[in-house]
Parts: sequence; C-alpha cells; structure tokens
Amino acid sequence: MNASEKRRCPHCGTEVASNSTDALCPACLLSGAVGTLSGRTVTMTMAPGGPLSLHGPADLPCDFGAYRLLGLLGRGGMGVVYEAEERATGRRVALKALGLQLDSPDMRQRFLREGRLAARVNHPNSLYVFGSDEVDGLPIITMEIAGAGTLKDKLKARGPLPVAEAVDAILDVIAGLESAQSCGVLHRDIKPSNCFVCPDGAVKVGDFGLSISTLAKSDSLVTSHGMIMGTPAYASPEQLRGDTLDVRGDIYSVGATLYTLLTNKAPFEGENAIQVVANVVKEAPTPISNLRSNVPATLDRIVARCLAKDPAQRYADYAALRNALIPFSSAQPQPASILDRVTAGWIDFLIALLPPYVALMLLVGAEALLVRPLVERTFVSARYYFLLFGCGWLYFAISEGIWGAGLGKWLKGLRVMRTNDRRPGVLRASIRYLIPIACCEGIRIPATMTFIHDAQWSGWQTAGFVLVAVACGWIPGLLAMATNREMGNSTLWDLASGTRVVIRPMGMPRRAIAPIVECETPAENAEMMGPYSVVSAVIPESWIVAIDPVLRRRVWLLRRNATGPSVARRDVARPGRLRWLQTVESHSATWDAYEAPAGRPLDELARPGRRVPWAAARYWLHDLASELWDASKDQTLPAQLSRDQVWITAENRAVVLERPWPNVDEPADTYSVDSVAGQQQFLFDVARCVDPTSVPLHARPILRNIEAHKFERLSFLTGTIRGLLDFPADVSRGIRAASILVLPLYIWIAFLVGRYHDKPWDEPAGILIVSTLIVLGAIALLQLLSLPFRCTASQSIFRLAVLGADGRPATFPRLLLRWTIGWGPLLVPAILVALLIHRSDEFAFGSSAVLLALWLAAAASSIVHPHRGIQDRLAGTWVVRR
Repeated sequence: MNASEKRRCPHCGTEVASNSTDALCPACLLSGAVGTLSGRTVTMTMAPGGPLSLHGPADLPCDFGAYRLLGLLGRGGMGVVYEAEERATGRRVALKALGLQLDSPDMRQRFLREGRLAARVNHPNSLYVFGSDEVDGLPIITMEIAGAGTLKDKLKARGPLPVAEAVDAILDVIAGLESAQSCGVLHRDIKPSNCFVCPDGAVKVGDFGLSISTLAKSDSLVTSHGMIMGTPAYASPEQLRGDTLDVRGDIYSVGATLYTLLTNKAPFEGENAIQVVANVVKEAPTPISNLRSNVPATLDRIVARCLAKDPAQRYADYAALRNALIPFSSAQPQPASILDRVTAGWIDFLIALLPPYVALMLLVGAEALLVRPLVERTFVSARYYFLLFGCGWLYFAISEGIWGAGLGKWLKGLRVMRTNDRRPGVLRASIRYLIPIACCEGIRIPATMTFIHDAQWSGWQTAGFVLVAVACGWIPGLLAMATNREMGNSTLWDLASGTRVVIRPMGMPRRAIAPIVECETPAENAEMMGPYSVVSAVIPESWIVAIDPVLRRRVWLLRRNATGPSVARRDVARPGRLRWLQTVESHSATWDAYEAPAGRPLDELARPGRRVPWAAARYWLHDLASELWDASKDQTLPAQLSRDQVWITAENRAVVLERPWPNVDEPADTYSVDSVAGQQQFLFDVARCVDPTSVPLHARPILRNIEAHKFERLSFLTGTIRGLLDFPADVSRGIRAASILVLPLYIWIAFLVGRYHDKPWDEPAGILIVSTLIVLGAIALLQLLSLPFRCTASQSIFRLAVLGADGRPATFPRLLLRWTIGWGPLLVPAILVALLIHRSDEFAFGSSAVLLALWLAAAASSIVHPHRGIQDRLAGTWVVRR
C-alpha cells in the first residue's frame, strides 16, 4: 500500500495503520464519539452471518431482535448507531448498540450510564431515549431519530451558515443543555456532530456518551477524575487539563460550535491532537471577523467571551448567553410603542443632562450658564453651555452607540439598533442625540432672547425664561408622538441615523416547580411487568407506577381498555403529550407504557385558596393551546378533556394526560374539545386557576374573549396566547423603584437648584429637609388630583396599574384609601414642619427626619415587594403591568 492508498479515519481524518482492523483511529475509538456519515444511510459489508460488532452486520436492512435495522447513522468507539424500525409498531428509532468487540463489564456499565443520563433529559431540544434492552446478550438503547443529519452534515453541504440560522441553531442547543443542567447533567462533548437536525429545522442535543452527573455520585465513578475525554477542538482548557468541570465548560463548547457554524472551521486546529490541545490551552482563537466580514462585531465578542481561557470570564449561565444571542436570531424585533419611547427618552435625557446641569448651576451659577451666552454671544461665554450638552453627548455616544441602550431604555426593556440589526455606533448615536437637542434649542434660544436684554433679570423676564424652557422641553416628545406606526414608529432622528428602537428580546426561562416526592425504589421482590419494576398503583389494576431499572426512569403503565393508542398517537413527540414508550403484556391484560415526568397535577397547584400567578399560568395556556392545535391536525386529540388531565412538569410545562388524575378533591368539569368553542371552554377552565390580581391589563381582554368563545379558529387563539409570552408579566424591582423615585428625584433636584443655586447654604441639613418635604407634599397633591383618572404620572410612564381584590382596576374609594395610607401621614405634618423649621425648631427638624424615614421605609417595602408593598397590603390593592 503506497501513501495514496493509506486509509483515513472517517471521523477526524487521521491516518489509520494499514494493518489495523478498526475503521477509526485509536483516538476516536477511545473518545467514544459517534460521527455521522454525511447524513446518509450506508450498507456495511462484512462476512455474511457475522455478529453485530463495531463495524456492523453483513447486510442492511436486516432483522435484529424486535427491530429491523435499516441503515447506519454513525459509529464510534462505543459501538454503532442504526436507523431502525420497531417491527411491532412501525416506529422509526435510532438504535445504539454496544460493539461486541468492546463488550466488557466496565464498557457495558459506561454504555448504560449514557442511557441513564440521557433518559433524565426530556426536552424538545434533546433527543429522547425510549428505552433500553438486550438483544442476543448485547445491550442496546433506542432513542428518537432526528431525521435530517447533524449540524456537521449541514456545514459539509452548505458551508458557513447565515448568522441568524447559526444563532437559531445554537439557541436550540442552549435550551437542550439548560434542561440537561436542571437534571444534573453536564454534556461535556458538544460539537456540530452531536447536534442533530430535525426536518423542520429544529436542533436537538444528543450523544450523552461523555456526560457526567452533578447529582449522582455513583455515575461519576464510571469516568475517573482526571481522565481527559472529549473532542479536543471543542473541549474547554480545564476539561483537557482534567480539572473539575461546571456549566461554563459546556458554554465554552457551545461557543466553539457557534464559531464553527459561522466559519466552517474549528476555533483551534493543528497537525495532530497534541498540537490541537496545545493551541486550545495557550493560543487565542482567530477572530471571526478575520474569517468572515459580515458577522456583527458584537456577535464576534460574544463568541470570544465563550472561548475565554479562564472560566470566570465566560458567561456564568445559559440564561446570560441566551439573552446575549437573541438579538442576532431570526426573531423579528418588535418596534417599541410611542409611549415607551417617550418615557424612556425622557429618563435618558434626564440622566444625561440633569447631573451636569446641577453641577454647573452650583459651581458657576445660572448667569454664566444660561444668560451670558445669549447676551454676549461668544464662544468663551458659551463654554459652560457647550460643556453641558457635551456631557449629554458623551452619555448617548457610549450608552446607545456602544451598548445599544441607555438606562432609561434598559429600564423599559428597549434597545437601539441599526436596520441591519447591529448597534448604532458613535456617529449614529450622535445624530440621534443632536437632532432632538437642535429641535428644542432652535426654538428656545430665539424665544428666550426676547426676554433677555442684559445680564440683569427682572421678575417677568425670569418667568418668561422658565416658561419657554419648560415648553420647549416637550418639543422632542411631541415630535416622537407624531410618528407613523406603519414605519415602525420611526422618528425624524431614527430616519436620519438609520436606526430604530425595538423591544429588547429576552429569553424568559420557565420557573421550575417542586415535583411530587414519591418513592421511586421498587421493593426487593417487586413484580416485573415487561422490562419495568412495579413501584405502586395510582389506580389498582388500571394505572401503575413503575421504574425502568436500567435507565432508572419512572414510567406509567395504563391498562389498555380497547384497541390502544393509534399509530399517530404512538408517534407523537410533542412536549404537550406524554411519550408512548411501548406495549407491555402481562398475564391478565395489555398495558401501554408512557413516560412519567416529574411534576404535579394542576389541581394540586390550584386548590381553593391557592391561585397560580400569571407569570407561570401563561406558559401553561400556551402549551395547552399549542397541543390542541397540533393534535387536531394529526387526529390525536382526545374526545373530551378536563382540568384534571393537565399535568405540570417540574420544568413548568403543561402536559395533557391520557386519563384524568384520580387523586383530586373534586373532579373538574369535562369538555368536548372537538370544536373551537369546546376547546376555549377547556382553556378558560384552566385560566380560572390564575390569581386575578396577577394578570396584567394587556392579557385581560384575551381571557375575556376566550371565556366568550370569540376566537373563530384555534390557530388565532394559539397565536394570540403565544404573543402574550413576549410581554413582561411581573413588576420588577427596577421598574417599581423607578416609578417611585425617578419623578420625585427629578422634581426635588430641579427645585433645589432653582431655589438655592445662588444662595449660601448656611443650614444644609435644613435646606435638604425642607426641600424634600415640599417636593413630596407637591407630588402627594398631584397624585390626589389624578385619582379620578385612576392613573398617576409615574404609573403611566412605567406602564403600571393598580387592581382591587377582584382583579379589576381599583375603584376610586380604594385608590383614595391607598393614597391616604401612603401620603396622609406625611402631607399635613410636612407642611407644618416646613413652616416651623425656618425657626430652627429642633422638634420640627427631628419630626421631619422621622417622617422622611417612614416614607422611605414604605418606599423600600414597595421596591422589595413590587407586586404588593405595605401600602397596597393595607389598602387591599395590587400593582401589575399594564
């Protein structure tokens, strides 16, 4: 054999010795990695009648126990993966078999350990493990088959992927890995060939052959600590060193995979494995921008952060990485509303200009800052004026140009972006800042010059100056409100700078719930039903809880009453239904085995006196509506449904059970769901479990329409509920703090500077106390006057509303009681104290300090408990999103 005839490992390309009987190089044999063969099924050729070994049978298709092997999907050191068909049911599966040449107690334990770890993960973005078995003494694992190859196959066929497609794939991978992490599993071998593509484009994580458990110590003993395993080009430096791993090791591999999807190159390469490992440990990867010009610089930095050598410099968790990547996905950002834009801009301009204005007023005075530039009209006289707006420019250039949002837009959940989805940059951010300033100052300066003839102001000149300044400050806001909705609410400065303001897309992970704690260990002499050990009975002789002793996974055995599930039902692989596993024959009956996900029945979470918050229930409504829609298309929808058939998994997903959960206090009503009206009845019955005081105002009309059966098609209903997930459901502490403090703080600073900027501060403590009390008293009176409108200025700015115990907007008497509790103890004493404190009355000073401390304590209570502070608890009200 000459050099041109040398064989190469199909997995990594390394030369294989001519006298080797192995198809793979020793490194790939030891790593246990399974590589696909370009998405094709391959017929292997060996001696007829040979055993199932590392290289496969003689001819495909062929029968193998209860399966018919159709083609080879992949192979590696642990064995082979076939596309197979269950002969009894016709279901297509991926069948992974341990190579006969490698069958030993240790390898068998490691092989089954992979199945146990993978079986823990039940997520739409993770390959599902159906079960384990032995055929002719050989252990096998059957799992879901993706059907469209892997991301590696896609790269081979198409080269580097478009940015949005690559990010979408990685977001699917992150979702699957996050679910695995919640089950106590670290994957440790994420790479393009272990990310499987479904026909609809979704990506699923698979091949948990190198995974470790963060929970069960017995599993972690299989792979000795310090053993370096994995694919070097995608393994983190600490994994290659044999250090202890955490989720940041998998985040490194996710970043390396994204790097490959964008460039079609691994982040580190070398002539051999040793060189690759050395490069991973010591060298920095080539920036993506050097290999591909159309990748946003921000995305390049995100990948570089994932690939940091020090784990502390990477993203701490998947949620942070997801939120960083979402802006580059294919999801179209939603334009920000006019009200949100105006209020966010108002906050940003206050932050940008108010601090330097206050500092200049106190340091140089109003005359040097505001009057002399208009009287003398020289650059020297206007130096402080330019310094003021220069500070504002610096704020916007950094916050919006580089970071994409100032504090105001961040609080409102907005961001600024170019039309090509990149951040604006300093030049465009400058245009966005200068145009509103020019609109305001271009009118204010000529108008105020009519009041100023010299540096000495009279009373009417001062009043005119203040009036013009206040009026002109509203000009940018009025221009923003005059935008066209058809143009995405674009303003003059949006069009001039080629930017837009959109709602910042955020990943909203579901909040996990505590599952029912049940004994999952069968008795020593437990009855066996097929491959399962019986644990207990939910309903004797009808519904049995059992354990798969090999995969250590709980299953439900439901006694078959008639013909059993249809072929379409057995093939259902949606998160809204239980996975059908197999048929089990006993001496007295036929049983259907379904997965038994950890969780609780809905009835237990929503018992009388215990209501479910909207933040959780909105996901359940979406899950159920989606399942109703999908099941109506493949004819797997049950004829009737009740609330007792809703199971909430530990991951906070709603799943439709095959039968009503029996252990309920009172059976729920049953609805025929063969019509859209019946489906809406069922969904509204689930919505009755929601705490009405937690439902935002924007969701209430939708719930009323469901109750009134106003949706003509189930697709309309499902899409509408899906839209609710994009809106914030909770009142965050940041929003609550801003709604309480921003407006008072702004008015207080303006009053303090305007009243005392040219006066000596002989008694600073007294001045601060008096000014604070006056401002709070004024705000209290303004809020009192706004009560008939059921919305204060702060609530309108930050999109908040106050509800009564019935979940409806609070009545005027209730709002008046709430105002009295919050402001009444402060208002009258504040006025008296403000009058007495000028006489240096120590009692007045002490009383005012106590009053302010009480008000600040109440404000702190509302910030710590944003949904219901002490003021709302005493008044019987709740604060929700609009």
